[in-house]
Amino acid sequence: MISVRIDRVVRDAVLFSLVAALSLAALGAWWLHATAAAGDPPMVRFIAWTLFGGVATALLAVSMSRTFRRVNAARGAAGGAETGPPRPRLSSLGLPNALTLLRFVLIAPTVVLLADRCYLEALVCYIVLFATDVADGIVARRRGLGSDFGVVADPLADVTSTFAIFTVFVIQGLCPPWLYGLLAFRYAMLFVGSIGLFWATGPFEFKSTIPGKIVGVVQAVAASLVMVGPLGGGLDPTIEGVLFTFLGIGFASIVVSQTIIGWRLARRR
Repeated sequence: MISVRIDRVVRDAVLFSLVAALSLAALGAWWLHATAAAGDPPMVRFIAWTLFGGVATALLAVSMSRTFRRVNAARGAAGGAETGPPRPRLSSLGLPNALTLLRFVLIAPTVVLLADRCYLEALVCYIVLFATDVADGIVARRRGLGSDFGVVADPLADVTSTFAIFTVFVIQGLCPPWLYGLLAFRYAMLFVGSIGLFWATGPFEFKSTIPGKIVGVVQAVAASLVMVGPLGGGLDPTIEGVLFTFLGIGFASIVVSQTIIGWRLARRR
């Protein structure tokens, strides 16, 4: 019975990812054609990359099939060791996990639209992407629908989308290289630190922090303004300087915060 439930949830995740990608590809192609926002080559790239994003998301769901289970509320206070009865498998995909999958699907079309300088369309995709990031956590907490998949996939979607979008920004000269370097260093520290902490202490759970949430909001506002800039002839240099400086300070503070949290967790264990 358990294996049937697992298969059903994974099938739902795969189907949702593919349908979402097909729907986005069709809607985006219609809009690009109706508004003449892109020629045939950009439209073909948009469709191809959006479908690729759907397939990649479906494969991710299959590879993470073991994580479609409830989060155990009873964890050891000393660092996350599980206590209590085994966690039940999910009987359905659930809205929070569907929103997380949708966020993965949206990464490819957002990036390809940015690369083709369709900034208005990219901005719309990014706003939906950020909205799903906010909504999935709220729904999961209020309805008690947390899952291991969400615990792992949510930060992975954040890192993937942010790094991909800022890569396009720096290539197009829309953000300074030093800011991109800070972002890359932040994620490199997170990656290396997570592996080291896992090797030293065993499995642990990612938890959001107040500084992280603040930087996340500032990051989303900054990315949105960067996309709006080319539509109006570019951002004001003063606003741009203040925005990037503040965001750089935020990235640096997250590196410090992650280091302190990791050190404390390692000491407790």
